[in-house]
Amino acid sequence: MILRERPVPETILYNEAALKRLPPLSDLRPQIEKSLLKARAGYSGECRVDRLLSIIDSKDTYIIHDLCLQTGSTYIQIDTLILTKYLALILEIKNISGRIKISPEFGQIERTINGEITAFPSPIAQCKKYKIHLKNWLKKMKLPSLPIEFLVVFTNPSSILSASPHDTEVVHKVLRIENLLPKIQELMNTSNSHFIEEKELRRTSKMLLKEHRPYPINKFQVDYIKGIQCTRCKEFSMVRNKASWLCAPCGSYDKRAHMQAFNDYFLLMGPEITNHDARDFLQISSPRLAQYLLKSMAFISSGSGRGTKYSQPN
Repeated sequence: MILRERPVPETILYNEAALKRLPPLSDLRPQIEKSLLKARAGYSGECRVDRLLSIIDSKDTYIIHDLCLQTGSTYIQIDTLILTKYLALILEIKNISGRIKISPEFGQIERTINGEITAFPSPIAQCKKYKIHLKNWLKKMKLPSLPIEFLVVFTNPSSILSASPHDTEVVHKVLRIENLLPKIQELMNTSNSHFIEEKELRRTSKMLLKEHRPYPINKFQVDYIKGIQCTRCKEFSMVRNKASWLCAPCGSYDKRAHMQAFNDYFLLMGPEITNHDARDFLQISSPRLAQYLLKSMAFISSGSGRGTKYSQPN
């Protein structure tokens, strides 16, 4: 049973909005483009696992995708968490191409592609950290203790995995996506008895969902291009005309063009917007028009008068 579907990562949405509104000659463009490609590749691999897990038809198996928990000042972002009465299973999903050499003793993996070697943090070390934090979180929330296992799942069909044959941890914890379902079944079969009852399992799942927090992303401080972008020619040139938006260069009208501009603002600038912020970002002069547009978006408002702030619903 899937309790939380995987959303499009905010990293992707943020990078897309940033690239759209970056000044053309910005030095940040290559860095953001690289970040976007990496985020899209990771999301693609995660979706492959999601489709595979969707065939699990069990009422007492709970699946939570993209779970982020805060423990103190630390955030842990678990790609997928599978909860059962027997164990909790953390899945760390990697979509990496090339020849992958896994060396847990050095806390890293090496990827070789076109003769170039790149090092990445060890996903096994990451999972061990998540395991510790999840165990402490369950204890802090006074929830039943479950055995916690983890698996590292490689999803790229072109990757070639290698490791020392004597490294039993890699053999048991790292696998390709094709072997995921049999491995999950194997873990279940080796569990001799359940540790918590169905009622406790549901309570734990509900608490995990309640305590989920969006993973904070690092945002660039940039003078982004302001205004409303034309959905046809992509110029930031739309002006208010007859209860709609008119693009002077191409002559197209769009009544809803301001909606994407608001989305860009929340992605790039912050979680709250005022009437003044809206006029500045959308490049309009009328406070009355700004107020009308803000109210038409069904945002959540707080404060009063000029101090009114608007935010997106969760």
